[in-house]
Amino acid sequence: MPKIRLRYLTAEKSRHDKLYLYFRRPGRRKIRLLVSGYDDPHFAEAYSAAMSGEQWRPPTKAPSGNRLDKSTPGSFRATCEQYFAYLCNDPELTERTKYLRRRHLEWVCQQPTKPDAPYLMGDVPISKFGPSHIFALRDRKIKTPEAANNVLKAISVVFKWAVQRQLVADNPATKVPKFKTHSEGFKAWSLDDVEKFVSRHPIGTKAHLAMALLLFTGQRRSDVILFGRQHVKGDELHFVQQKNQKRSPKKMAIYIMPALERVLSTVPRDQMTYLVTEYGKPFTATGFGNWFRDRCDEAGLKGLSAHGLRKTLQIAGAESGLSQHELMAIAGHESPKMTALYTKDRDRQVLARSGLLKLSEGPLGNEFVQPSNPDKKGWTNQQ
Repeated sequence: MPKIRLRYLTAEKSRHDKLYLYFRRPGRRKIRLLVSGYDDPHFAEAYSAAMSGEQWRPPTKAPSGNRLDKSTPGSFRATCEQYFAYLCNDPELTERTKYLRRRHLEWVCQQPTKPDAPYLMGDVPISKFGPSHIFALRDRKIKTPEAANNVLKAISVVFKWAVQRQLVADNPATKVPKFKTHSEGFKAWSLDDVEKFVSRHPIGTKAHLAMALLLFTGQRRSDVILFGRQHVKGDELHFVQQKNQKRSPKKMAIYIMPALERVLSTVPRDQMTYLVTEYGKPFTATGFGNWFRDRCDEAGLKGLSAHGLRKTLQIAGAESGLSQHELMAIAGHESPKMTALYTKDRDRQVLARSGLLKLSEGPLGNEFVQPSNPDKKGWTNQQ
């Protein structure tokens, strides 16, 4: 084995003499490099991803050579194998979506039909894979309802695909309801939070640049990490949003506000992409999210993240009187439903205030409300 010394990289051997490589940065979680060794063609990519705070994974491949190969014909696992072969060539889905969907379905196939049972869900005949199996799978993730709903969605997608190809008669996942979630999602930043962040990360720092791009454009981290000089046309940023770019691409033109322009002027002229890692490479979405959350922690802003700044711009826009369609255009939303989720708390506060102001101009605005019939028995003027 060649002697290679790279920062934070350690090598361990199992009792079967198998080499495992780990990335260990002080104060961070340990990340395993999913490569065969130093000579693996993906080693540099895996190490770079670990430096950004995420774990590199092999790209989605066809079913050959994976642990789902040996399946019983006609089983749920066999159907998943056929779906995986289709999935890796699906032009409408991103690689991230393919990876997550495959991971959920592999988890399903490896689950026992009952606790401690040797028979696995993947071995159940597809014709007998019904709501009872799906209920059991969903309930095993009851403590993480969002994860449970994602598994349910993955199962439903497979059966929908199989129904279209007449491999099964119906989709049993439609009979299993999702868990209701009460999460408000990512927490929006207040202006005090922004000021606190700026005091810790002043203009000229990479953290300030990241915050400004997120706040003054209102875009997702997957878009912000790609922004560069090539996207600037006049006083606007022109780009296609990464989310659903293959299924329903959205062409965006975001006005560069003076506050953002001042921050962008601090980026070196020879740097094409605005946000880069310490090695001068563009961030991945996950790596940037982890890195930015660390910068929030440094500023004493626990629980805040990059996506919360997207909400902040929407709320600030609502407070400034922007119409719903203006807010939708900034965020790239096709439906007002998502915009309403961002601004519902503020809208409730504004409407409650305006309603009570109107009432204060009527009879409830008097210091003392006289009864309609002051001479009625039991009433006195004093009462």
